[in-house]
Amino acid sequence: MNEVASELDRLLAGTPFAGDAVSRTVAPLFTHREIAANTVLFLEGETGGSFALLAAGRLRAFRQLAGGQELTVFWLQPGDWFGFLPLLDGGPFPVSVASVEASRAYMLRRDDFQRHLQSHPELCSHLLAHLAKRFRTCLDQLGTLGRPGVLPRLAAAISSLVPPDHRGRIDIELPMSQVELARTIGVAPENLSRAMSRLARDGVVRRLGHRHLAVLDAARLRELAHGDSPMHDDRQ
Repeated sequence: MNEVASELDRLLAGTPFAGDAVSRTVAPLFTHREIAANTVLFLEGETGGSFALLAAGRLRAFRQLAGGQELTVFWLQPGDWFGFLPLLDGGPFPVSVASVEASRAYMLRRDDFQRHLQSHPELCSHLLAHLAKRFRTCLDQLGTLGRPGVLPRLAAAISSLVPPDHRGRIDIELPMSQVELARTIGVAPENLSRAMSRLARDGVVRRLGHRHLAVLDAARLRELAHGDSPMHDDRQ
């Protein structure tokens, strides 16, 4: 197995196409793409449907606001993927995606994928199970965002970066600035800053530097995300 195929197999393990049997049939459909810095891959509203799996570099997903400003929705790091829904339904991309540095990705075109499904219908059941799991996760996140107070929202955002079964300390990198994170979870930046300080004072997290945190108590963090902790939040 050559180096490219080995890398793609490793990356597919973190996608909806995870699983030896599935990844073996889907991997040959991907094409390798080198992306120059400041290149727009997809524009919000475009149709056609392609799935991209980032192997190296950094991408930015953003939306264009009415005043001409761009709102960063999230950042994509190596191992992240996007375009899954347009791949399935051919609908528009919900955000624009551009590279912020030289990057490398594996691309799967919708036309190739649709032809593949016709000869591998068993893949449909696999993807339906993945979608059901993602839908349940979205419902949980909506419930968290509906809670009053900043603390549960921030705790939910941070805990989403921690493996579900992790218990001890883990160092993480936030995928966006604190101002962008505040916009994403729908709170004021100054309130998010206060909530972050409370998490640090309570020994739940520790700041390590710009966008870097140490999660010291992952279990407590999950309790806060679900509103099950006795820590009181200022209803800001």
